[in-house]
Amino acid sequence: MKQLIEYFRTCLVIVLLPAVVFEIDLKAEELAVRISTRPGQMRYDLESFAVSPGADVILTFVNNDEMQHNLLIIQGSEGITMKVAQKAWAMGAGAVERQFIPEMEDVILHHTRVLDSGQQQDLRFTAPSEEGQYPYVCTLPGHAFSMKGMMVVTSNPQDIIPANKEAASSNHGDFELRPHHKPLVKRAFVEDGPARAINVGMPGGINFCFDAESCAVAFGWFGPFLDIGPDWGRNVNERGGRPVKVLGERFDAGQSIFPLRIGSKYATPQVEFKGYRLRGMEAPTFEFTVNGAWVKETITPAGKGIGLGINP
Repeated sequence: MKQLIEYFRTCLVIVLLPAVVFEIDLKAEELAVRISTRPGQMRYDLESFAVSPGADVILTFVNNDEMQHNLLIIQGSEGITMKVAQKAWAMGAGAVERQFIPEMEDVILHHTRVLDSGQQQDLRFTAPSEEGQYPYVCTLPGHAFSMKGMMVVTSNPQDIIPANKEAASSNHGDFELRPHHKPLVKRAFVEDGPARAINVGMPGGINFCFDAESCAVAFGWFGPFLDIGPDWGRNVNERGGRPVKVLGERFDAGQSIFPLRIGSKYATPQVEFKGYRLRGMEAPTFEFTVNGAWVKETITPAGKGIGLGINP
C-alpha cells in the first residue's frame, strides 16, 4: 500500500509541474509601461517607448495633472494623430459621453476613458505583430498638439531610447505661455495682428485675438498659445520688443462689417473700448460702447468643433 501511495504522489508532481512553469514564463514576458502627465504643460512624461512584436503589455496611465486627460493608441499614416483628435473635437455634446473617442475602429487600437485628476487606468493588450510606429495621443480639445507620443514596435526594443521628461524639450522654452485650468490674457502686439491686440488663451486649446481698436475678434487659433520670447528677449543681450508669435493654427473668426447697430442700420457705428473683466475660471468679458450704448461681450470656444461663440 505504501508503494502505491508513493507512486501516485510521483505522478501528481509530474502532471502539475509543467503547468506551474508555463505560468511563470508568461508573466516574465509581460512588459509594464507607466505613463503620467507633466502637470501644467499638457504633455505626457513618457513620449516614446519600445516593445517587441506580439509582446504582452500592461500600460498604466496616471493623470497627475489638474485637467482631465485620456490616452489613445492608434495606427495609420502620417498625420493620423491630428485626424483622430479633430474627429473627437467635432463630436460636440456627444464627446463627453463617448469619452472623446471617435468612431474609428480601424484606427484606434486601445484607449483609456477620460481620467479626472488623481485617477489612473491599466490597459492590457498584445502589441501589434507588425513592426512600426504607433502614436498615442490625448483627444480632449486642443491637447493633441503637445500631448502625444510614440509606441515603437521593433524586434530590438533595447536599442530604442525612451523619450522622457528629462530628454524632451520645447523650442520655445520658458517663453511659451500655456493656459492650464483658467484663461490667460496677454496684451501684446502679435505677429500679423492688430496694433491693439488682446490675446486670450483658453484651457481647451481654442485661443483668439481681440482687437481693442475695432472692438471685434481679429482671428482665432487652436493649439498652443503664445511664444513671448520675441517680446521679452530670449538672451541677456536681446532687447526684445518684437511681436509675440501664435503657436497654433489660425482660423478666421473676424467680421468684415461690425455686427452691432444702434440707431440707423446704415450708419457706421462709433465704437470705443472700455476694458475687460477676467474672473477666476470664466472667459473674459469685453466692454465697449457702440454709439454711446454700453456693450458687454463674452467670447468662448464653440460648443462643437473648432471655433468661437460670442455672447453679447
